[in-house]
Amino acid sequence: MAALQKLLQSSTTASNYGSPSCKAEAAVPDQFPAGLRVLVVDDDTTCLRILEQMLRRCMYLVTTCSQATVALNLLRERKGCFDVVLSDVHMPDMDGFKLLELVGLEMDLPVIMMSADGTTSAVMRGIRHGACDYLIKPIREEELKNIWQHVVRKKWSENKEHEHSGSLDDTDRHKRGSDDAEYASSVNEETEGLLKTQKKRREAKDEDDGELENDDSATAKKPRVVWSVELHQQFVGAVNQLGIDKAVPKRILELMNVPGLTRENVASHLQKFRLYLKRLSGVAQQGGIPNPL
Repeated sequence: MAALQKLLQSSTTASNYGSPSCKAEAAVPDQFPAGLRVLVVDDDTTCLRILEQMLRRCMYLVTTCSQATVALNLLRERKGCFDVVLSDVHMPDMDGFKLLELVGLEMDLPVIMMSADGTTSAVMRGIRHGACDYLIKPIREEELKNIWQHVVRKKWSENKEHEHSGSLDDTDRHKRGSDDAEYASSVNEETEGLLKTQKKRREAKDEDDGELENDDSATAKKPRVVWSVELHQQFVGAVNQLGIDKAVPKRILELMNVPGLTRENVASHLQKFRLYLKRLSGVAQQGGIPNPL
């Protein structure tokens, strides 16, 4: 038990205390799993209130949201402030599976789905899209007491992946690159060395063109693309149309046809999306990806 406590405490110290937006979560007790930071999302306010009370009795720190879109923005604004997400499946503003996919893609947090629909197909859909658990409503307090295990399991998994990362990832990239030269080029552009080289080339070119163009170029580098639900669904649709093995940034960009979106934006999102798919053991990575939700 001491090892589990140490594992969670090290994660909390690194991601929580250093962030000024996490003051509400800062007072984490030393007794694991007390102090687990849980975000609960459900449009049913009565259910939300009952879940909050049960989770607090488990000594967890609870934040509640009645809208999935608000929850997604909260997760984006306060990265590192939550350990696990509990989300209802059926919500009016955003399907719970969409939220699950975006959280897995952007934050890689453990997500537990909740629903009154306990059919095998519903449960399998949740697992197929990356849910670490699927709870059937009405949820019992005994089930909520054990949600800490998903956080610990994820930390252990990340530690193992870190130990074995490096050469294996490079091998996969080169193998994929031999099949599609353009995709290999886009992946290589994402490596740190080439990004620095590109930056130097741009700066040199801007200096030759004059100070005014240099200022414009610097300004143009500032904006960052926020991948909204709609924009991500356009991306998924384009990848589905091309096929996961033939989806390269240039062709995805052409199909999406979104003003202001660059090849680099798409390449970065594609790389994250491939890593996300890799984590989903139930998804075959040849011949297609999950249909847009």
